Amino acid sequence: MLDTLRAEAGFTLLYPCELPAGEALVSAAAAGEGQRRHTTMVFAGPFDLTLGQALAPPAVSPDPTGASRIYIPLYPDVRAILIERNDGSQRAFYQLLWERDGVYFEIVADGPPQSRRLILEIARSLE
Repeated sequence: MLDTLRAEAGFTLLYPCELPAGEALVSAAAAGEGQRRHTTMVFAGPFDLTLGQALAPPAVSPDPTGASRIYIPLYPDVRAILIERNDGSQRAFYQLLWERDGVYFEIVADGPPQSRRLILEIARSLE
């Protein structure tokens, strides 16, 4: 599945080397043309995790109700936006957005509360 997606992507596709235990790639797709080309990898496990990569920035949507937005240094030269909603229930929402070397990345995770550190580890482990 990953080899097929890499062939269809049209740009260098990165894959997370660090994932929470039990997470597995369940689907992968590429869509769009030229600079609008984007890919999506969906993982299932303890929580739902989606990794998007694109040559153009993702569409801007309003933050979920009750979410906080902060800027985090992801790499020495890259700041990411982290949108987090953790209301103390059994489910939490995380969205991490950044751009590096002309590619836009987005991680969306929903499920049992995880630490910010885990989401950042996934992002930093992309190879």
